[in-house]
Amino acid sequence: MKPLDSLTDDEFDRELRRAVSALPDPPAALQRAALDLFPTAATPPLRDAAAQVVQAVRQQLQAVLTFDSWATPALAAGMRSAASSTRFLLYSVKGRDIDLRITPAAAGFEVAGQVLGPDETGEVELRAATEGGSAQLATMDDMGEFRLEGVRRGSYVFTLRVGADEIVLPPVEVGDRWV
Repeated sequence: MKPLDSLTDDEFDRELRRAVSALPDPPAALQRAALDLFPTAATPPLRDAAAQVVQAVRQQLQAVLTFDSWATPALAAGMRSAASSTRFLLYSVKGRDIDLRITPAAAGFEVAGQVLGPDETGEVELRAATEGGSAQLATMDDMGEFRLEGVRRGSYVFTLRVGADEIVLPPVEVGDRWV
């Protein structure tokens, strides 16, 4: 290869393109974080159109329950065999694990969770399983964590929107274990 200062413009352009194409892409979360550093110049109608395109492309996936702390018998003696008021649930779908924790709180229940997988950010919707039920929304932080407070006892459907996927969890019962 010739020294860079002796290349013609066309040769330099080809060499630069070859070098750039050999570089790996950064993780999606870092790309989003970098883009979020700059203000957007899009007009609201354009943002709405982009959201509609993402919604049309979004793939809906059904998560599978892989662990429920209230469904497994206590095998250990001592502290580990004591009943816990916090319910731990673990779901899996398409290379992601969804960890949910349901804890009694002063104003009902608190649902905290984390999505572990290729996407760290997104949105969580908690909707009552009854027809026309109310919904709560939460945004995931950079670590994929979210928190919903003031959740009342009942059956709920969780929908997580991460990347190009919409993940739906089977209905989750929120309430006390022995009720």
